[in-house]
Amino acid sequence: MRGREPVQTFSVVEHVAKEFARFLNRVQNDQVDILGSFLIENEWEQYKKDAEGVVQSLELAGFAIVPKQPTDQMVAGADKTLAGGLMGQRGARVYVEAVFGAMVDGWIASYNPNLILDIFSMALSRASNPRARRDSGMDSSFQRFRKHSQDMLAGLIKNGQVVVPDEPTPEMVAAGVAETAEIRSRTNQQVSIGADPTYLANLYENMVEARPR
Repeated sequence: MRGREPVQTFSVVEHVAKEFARFLNRVQNDQVDILGSFLIENEWEQYKKDAEGVVQSLELAGFAIVPKQPTDQMVAGADKTLAGGLMGQRGARVYVEAVFGAMVDGWIASYNPNLILDIFSMALSRASNPRARRDSGMDSSFQRFRKHSQDMLAGLIKNGQVVVPDEPTPEMVAAGVAETAEIRSRTNQQVSIGADPTYLANLYENMVEARPR
């Protein structure tokens, strides 16, 4: 029986910093542009603080960047007592991954990305203007980076990441409750704790807290 494939570590800060390097060096396609690829790989670290600023700004706004497929640490952090119950370790993992996936899908289907894109756009605006890095004010023309911001968000999604709220929305909790009902229907088992909205919200928040940093 084959074991689970090891999940390659993804660095959000490195990825976002490379996106800064791409856009601020006007690299169109690093897959075919040898010079562009060189610029990205050799200059991304100078944009590391900008990338860290993006992550911090998202967190201050109540968001977090998490892998859509939860890591082992996230699953383990969901509910430390769950694996010792009737479901066992394997059943607990299947349950946690299914419920978390349903909640994330519920978010993706209902959220408005404008605030997230604004945070990306403001960071790009600061990075593109050395004086703006020092000023406390904000360049009101940051919206000109909207297309780049959309590309940055799409790049995260392409790499299996998603920007989610650190606390679940009502739509997300409802999706988790619905998934729990589906699990009961498929397995013919009563998983009473999973149907409780408060329990599901705590499960989700624990997993977000245990995300890779």
